[in-house]
Parts: sequence; structure tokens; C-alpha cells
Amino acid sequence: MKKIFLLLWTFSSFLFLSCETTQSAGQESVPESVQKVSVPVQQSSAQNDDEYHRSVNDIEVTKETFAEDKTEIMKIIGELASIMSDGDYNSWIKYIDSESVKYWSNSQNLGRASKMLPVKGLRMNNLRDYFTYVFVPSRKGRQVDEIRYISKESVKAVQVSGSTDIVYYYFTKVAGSWLVHIPPL
Repeated sequence: MKKIFLLLWTFSSFLFLSCETTQSAGQESVPESVQKVSVPVQQSSAQNDDEYHRSVNDIEVTKETFAEDKTEIMKIIGELASIMSDGDYNSWIKYIDSESVKYWSNSQNLGRASKMLPVKGLRMNNLRDYFTYVFVPSRKGRQVDEIRYISKESVKAVQVSGSTDIVYYYFTKVAGSWLVHIPPL
């Protein structure tokens, strides 16, 4: 029971390592399992316009591109929710960009992140540990409402809470498809 409590404490505390709260405002190959799919998003015209302006800010993105990108990203988040629920690391890794895989596979980076854990002695040794102890618990059951463009090729997926955005995912467009980017420490 004590171990379960410590793990739950660790999971909830790890939100700070993998998610962020903000105020509103090279070639790689893409795995075949990550494909573009269009699913219509239904909102009123006024809601669409408001969300569009919040999302693009000063980035030159058309409403059509915004709608397509949001639909694709929300679909990926849905697939990731299922993968996290199943604890399916092998499927998850296909959605992560190569830069993140390289950084978070480095034992020194994992060691630094392990030191930030509230539970002494818990150590991440590989990317699977990051998936298990950080990625899943900080996102499982969370609601993503909107996206925010950082650039045409980079997006944050956020939960809107008043005038504050809680960032749960970063995405990078690679070879025409969106992949999850896990920021470095």
C-alpha cells in the first residue's frame, strides 16, 4: 500500500516535469501508423472565429489549415489516450519525434529528471520509464480543448482554464504529419 501511495504521489508531482501552464496568447521519416485523418470539428461560427484568433495569434495560418491541424492533433490525442490507458509503450513511441526520443533516451537527461521526482530513490533508466512515470500520469484523463501555434510547424495542445492555458502536449510537423515533441529540461 505504501508503494502505491508513493507511486501515485510521484505521478501527480510529475505534472511539473512534463506539462506547462502559460498565459493565452530537418527531414525525418514518419511511421506508417501516424497518418493524417480528417474528422470534422463542429462549432458555431463565432466560436470558431474566437478560437481561431486565440490559436494562431500572429502566425499566418488559414482557417482551413487551422481546422485541419486541430482535427488531426485531436485525433492523435485520442489515440494517445487509448495507448496510455493500455500502457502500450511500443505504440506510443511511434508518435514521438526523433529529437525527443534521442534526448529522453539519454541517461544523463533521465538522471536529472529523476532528481526532480518527489520520491527519493525512484530513478528513470530509459524512455519506457519516462513513459510510465511521467508522460502517462501527467496526461491521463486530462482534457485538451484547443491548440496554440508556436509556428506553422509547431503547436501546443492546451486545456483552457479562464485566461490561462494548461499545456499538455507539444506537436511538431514532420514530413507533413504531427508528432509529439517532449521539451528538454
